[in-house]
Amino acid sequence: MQSLTDIQNRAFMAIGPSRIAALSLLVLMTKDDGEKAQTARQLSIDRVTAAHEMLGTKLPEMLRASNHSFPPELEQQRQACFEALTPLIEVLKEPGKAQSSEFSDHCLYHLEPLVSSFLKEMTEHLKESQKQLEILRQEDMLKAIANAEVVGKNIQLIAFNASIEAARIGDLGKGFTVIASEIRDLSGKTQKFLDNISGLLRQ
Repeated sequence: MQSLTDIQNRAFMAIGPSRIAALSLLVLMTKDDGEKAQTARQLSIDRVTAAHEMLGTKLPEMLRASNHSFPPELEQQRQACFEALTPLIEVLKEPGKAQSSEFSDHCLYHLEPLVSSFLKEMTEHLKESQKQLEILRQEDMLKAIANAEVVGKNIQLIAFNASIEAARIGDLGKGFTVIASEIRDLSGKTQKFLDNISGLLRQ
């Protein structure tokens, strides 16, 4: 399972370049078909397509796989960005549309602010969510260690009682006394090990 930080990085790397790619497409769609222009146009197309796929399917899938979801407002922003990129995908099919002033205004004044705002909000949300997950994970680990410490103490008590009972029956219990002593020693070492882990987690 990916961490939310990993998801944030992958999403940012896929979506971020679409802002420049959209503006590049705006210019390149009206340029000549020289080799450099074709290469630059294809790069912009790849970036816009990658951002569209990330916003539409990949990001929601990664979030579901990590048992996480955006709050409603951020989810609306994701959907708005996806919808804002869709006209660019259409332009890739019909390059003539890139020459309209309406398309230019869309890229400059609608798409860029939407994507920039979404990336900022997404990054802050996923960083904070990952931080909270790590705090909860640490608390769960401390609880698990505390439970193990209780079990260790009970084992020591049982081993001590077993030693007493073995001593009562004299020579017949000597072998059992040795075993009980070994159990008590191992339990003590385990207790120290758990204490060390607990101390590291609390730092």
